[in-house]
Amino acid sequence: GGIALRQTLNIPVIARVNGFALGGGFEMVLGCDIVVACDEASFGLPEPLVGRLPLDGGMTLLQRQIPHRLAMGMLLTGQRISAQRALDIGLVNEVVARAELDAAVARWVSQILACAPLSVQAIKAVVRETAALPPVQAQALRLPVLVAALRSEDSVEGVCAFQEKRKPVWRGR
Repeated sequence: GGIALRQTLNIPVIARVNGFALGGGFEMVLGCDIVVACDEASFGLPEPLVGRLPLDGGMTLLQRQIPHRLAMGMLLTGQRISAQRALDIGLVNEVVARAELDAAVARWVSQILACAPLSVQAIKAVVRETAALPPVQAQALRLPVLVAALRSEDSVEGVCAFQEKRKPVWRGR
């Protein structure tokens, strides 16, 4: 489910939504870091309409990603929302026409790949590990992956490349 996906990977996960993301499909989307949807997509957790519960992350992740009343409205009614509404409330990063979906996902991938891989991995790990902590405690936490990224060759390369006005060459070390 969505929670397992989010907790096991230290790499960004991008959802490409090209239609219905309902029930387990929506729970998988909730476990992703970036969501790109076509303008015809829709999202929802219809489980209560059939006497079931969204147990694979729907109840826990949705309430952490959108305001409480919006989450409860979707959870208690099984209500579906459009891609545009999902964008408006922060569940989706980008909505595009179906024909532009692959290009939009490729653009997000390119933007991530332009970043230092150790920095991306550290950001993902720190965000995951500090999500439930108060801001002051989260800011003080120094995970080994964060320290390693700051001390990496790539960190030195990034600063040099910036100063020399060139693209960095990442080596992942």
